[in-house]
Amino acid sequence: MKKLLILSVLLGLMALPMFASDITFGGDVTTGVLWDFGEYVDVKEDYTFDIMAAIDDNNSLTVNVDGGENLALGGISKILVATDVAGVLGLPVGLTVSWGYDDPDWNAFNDVTSYGNTSYFLSPAEYWGMDFLLSVSMLEVELAFRPDLGAGSAGYLLVGAAVKEPIAGLNAEFYYFQNEAADFADGVIAFDASYVAEFGGFGVTVAPLFDMDMGADTWGWALNLVGSYDMFAVDAGVSGNDVDFLAAVDAAVWISPIDLLDIYAGMMLDFVAADAFQGADIGAKVHMGATNMFVGYNITENGAGEINGYFTAPDGGFYVAFDTNY
Repeated sequence: MKKLLILSVLLGLMALPMFASDITFGGDVTTGVLWDFGEYVDVKEDYTFDIMAAIDDNNSLTVNVDGGENLALGGISKILVATDVAGVLGLPVGLTVSWGYDDPDWNAFNDVTSYGNTSYFLSPAEYWGMDFLLSVSMLEVELAFRPDLGAGSAGYLLVGAAVKEPIAGLNAEFYYFQNEAADFADGVIAFDASYVAEFGGFGVTVAPLFDMDMGADTWGWALNLVGSYDMFAVDAGVSGNDVDFLAAVDAAVWISPIDLLDIYAGMMLDFVAADAFQGADIGAKVHMGATNMFVGYNITENGAGEINGYFTAPDGGFYVAFDTNY
């Protein structure tokens, strides 16, 4: 069955030129290996393949295939048709209607650090559904939903509003997400934002997050910070929840002495776990055009701390990885 699904996907992709006037391909290929100087070897093999096709002046198709996700659907993580309703009707505002298979996660403005504290509760899976996006000047309003069809086909609802750069560098969003919840009052509400500025050569990013699971009566928060000057950059994330106000801290330092090279070091702490030190990572990123090579050492006894998220070896180890974007 899996092979049949993959074959169907490939045949569909081959047929795209028959009805699409403009097609763009992209994606990345990642491969790597980690060795702990003992018996354990962790291998990273993944790829993504993205297609953006303009069907006509007002309709487009996006297909994302991820080798590490959703193998039951041939690896597809997104297949979405978007219609520019405002263009069709000549409206003075932006209105796009999308339908298909997608993850209803939204902007995640606070995804700015090496380890990424993006949400405490929101990790919805992909669904078949519809999405309405209205944009007026700096304001975006989104409604995404899938009705509960029964027979194991649960629904979801997302309602949100985002403000994009009311002042230079500031973005914020507030939204409600209900995922397979029995009642409207059992959903998740979330707020996240980012502010990016530069002062006399110093770059600064401040990105807060707060979200609450109303059904479970729990909440979480995070604050992500980034600072940069010349060839140096530092980022840090602090997060907590209603039980442990200060639950975790992560931080990373990046140094770029030349255009071809970044040197990095990062560390994760979890104050809730039995072992607060979760892991650290020291390495280098070598830029070779569209390909980046990562060489480093993951120090851990908890399978965490590797900055790129490629490996989760229980005891860490030395790694080499290549990532090509096309």
